[in-house]
Amino acid sequence: MQFAMPAAPVEKSCPLARLLGWDTLRGLAAFLVVLLHAGIPYMVNPFPHLVWPARDTDPSMTVDAVVWCAECFIMPLFFVMGGFFSQGLLSSRGKRKFLVGRTKRLLLTQLAVGVVILPVCLLIWTLGWIGDGILTPSQVLQLGFPAEIWNDLWGNSHLWFLQYLYVYCLGLCGISWLRKRLRSADCSGPIRDPRFVCCVDAILGSVWKPLLPTIPCAMILYYDPRIVLGFYQTFLPVVSKLAYYWIYFFVGACIYRHRTKLHLHARYGWSYLVLSGLIFSVTLPLIREHLSPHPTGENRLLLAGLLSLFAWVTTFGLLAVFLNLQLDTKVTRYFAEASFWVYLIHLPLVVLTQIAIVQLPVVTVGKYAIVFVVTMTLSLASYQVFVRNRWLGEFLNGQSRVKGPQLSGPIPLSPQPILAVLPLQPSVDRKKAG
Repeated sequence: MQFAMPAAPVEKSCPLARLLGWDTLRGLAAFLVVLLHAGIPYMVNPFPHLVWPARDTDPSMTVDAVVWCAECFIMPLFFVMGGFFSQGLLSSRGKRKFLVGRTKRLLLTQLAVGVVILPVCLLIWTLGWIGDGILTPSQVLQLGFPAEIWNDLWGNSHLWFLQYLYVYCLGLCGISWLRKRLRSADCSGPIRDPRFVCCVDAILGSVWKPLLPTIPCAMILYYDPRIVLGFYQTFLPVVSKLAYYWIYFFVGACIYRHRTKLHLHARYGWSYLVLSGLIFSVTLPLIREHLSPHPTGENRLLLAGLLSLFAWVTTFGLLAVFLNLQLDTKVTRYFAEASFWVYLIHLPLVVLTQIAIVQLPVVTVGKYAIVFVVTMTLSLASYQVFVRNRWLGEFLNGQSRVKGPQLSGPIPLSPQPILAVLPLQPSVDRKKAG
């Protein structure tokens, strides 16, 4: 995601200016994660190696398609945005402050939330299996879980994203340190060569830019399709999965480094999204064939390529559309601020609701809607009561309990070069002067 001409130097004290459309997209992406998890019991082709209670006896093809669509692009989108903003924070704060901030926001949050959330999830899961008749209370007390449950029961659950993002931030710092050492040894290295910069700009500004990162991603998925078409429940990162999502994170960081041509990413957005719909219509039958009881494996390479291409085209499309959509309303700001808390807290609420309505005489799509609405309502209510403008919100989001000055307006997306790092105070002064 970027282009020609090295970024202008900025002072390290300058914070990231808000990309208002991407703030909105960040909130929307968190809600899509809830939408994904809300539909898991109602899928025709569920995720392999994902243990889940309250499976519905009447799965829905519609819900199945919605869940697989979200699954194939939502994490790539998160990691591209994570790479962009992580590189911005590293550039503005320096390596030491960046690592301290990422350790607090990602590593410590994962540990603190995991200590609370993961045992609650385990309790809710076991209650669901008892209700389904899969387990008995005595089996639970004796940890006598069936092998198909036990083997995929222990891990970071949905908090794996924080772990991987933290590892990538460490890698980003390592690359920054290495680049600095190489520069000091040879100031004419390829990174500073204008021809190299122009080449990267040309790639990131081209309509064909999704094709280049699709190739390594497809190679990894061909080797290990379980990264997308399944689930890894582990406490330590999986090498293939780590490599796959690193590509998205790295591209996001590259976009930031070439942010002077960020306006070029506002092109092709709707065209990409239309194309992604066509790609998914071809990919979904291949996913279902791959997950069938007797897959042939003949289309594995084609499936890996389409999965990767769909993820990149959709990601670039959404980034472009929301880059143009510079919304700045109280609603969009609220959802963006609440998105991190929703991501952390939603999973036990989703499953508890699914268990509660498993016997409800409602069509499957109706159950799906109920789970989503109830989960979002409870998540946002808990954010309002326990997090917003409180010490917990300050810990999770770095929010101050007393709000300080904000930027006076959106970043202009004109053909003129723009920066994603701008001084905060002059904007405020101009607003007051006007």
